[in-house]
Amino acid sequence: MNGLFSEILRGSWLIDMPNVSLYKALAISLLSGNTQEKQLKPFAYEVLSQEEYSSSGDIQKVNQVAVISMINEMTKYGGACTYGAVDFVSKIREANSNDDIKGIIIFLDGPGGNADSIPLFQSLKSEMKKPVVALVDRACSLHYWIACILADHIMLGNDFQAECGSIGAMIMFSKPKEEIIIIRPPESKDKNQGIVNALEGDYKILEDKLSILSQRFIKEVTEARPNIKDEALHGKTFLGKEAIDMGLADSIGDINKAYELVLIKSELSKL
Repeated sequence: MNGLFSEILRGSWLIDMPNVSLYKALAISLLSGNTQEKQLKPFAYEVLSQEEYSSSGDIQKVNQVAVISMINEMTKYGGACTYGAVDFVSKIREANSNDDIKGIIIFLDGPGGNADSIPLFQSLKSEMKKPVVALVDRACSLHYWIACILADHIMLGNDFQAECGSIGAMIMFSKPKEEIIIIRPPESKDKNQGIVNALEGDYKILEDKLSILSQRFIKEVTEARPNIKDEALHGKTFLGKEAIDMGLADSIGDINKAYELVLIKSELSKL
């Protein structure tokens, strides 16, 4: 839990706006010690397959496809009750190196998360040798970036509530009710200057920092999806068919269609 608290405090978060306000309550809960540790980790990894009889009459699994579910906010590190990017990357790498696995489905249902997670997924990109289909219920901000990094095809899980987008970065904070006194020696005159300026109403330093992150985000999205429309690159989210029209997604389906598509892509890669 201390790791989660540290990430919330120090991380740059790429996350959809409605979820931001929840973290104030979470931070207060963590500080007060009012947390529930006894929770089970969500089910995050499974393998879909078909069965057939071998020449000896034994039943064997064939056409195996790994399904890795990234649900809720993405942290860099996992904990007692959650998985983090480190865990997901390890599972993807494991599936990618398993000769029995034909391909991978990444199921995405989250608003985004800690931007520190992105380099871990970027490091995977050059390693991937199997088809990857992203099946999306919700892929906003960082979750959408992950889809663009890894997936050959983005499939929405339904035609009316499946959501993706929220491309970009932002900072949100409450102005303190009491005066904050910051003391810095001459040797540390630039330390946390962006925060100091923001408290005084000057946001330029923080805006510049966010611009670097947003530009990288947009660059990688447009490289992965060259037909994406400009309207989709500035923070909006889109549902269903509109997301496809904007170039954010490729099709609408379900886990069965995603499975079939991975198998087709696997066969085509052999040609």
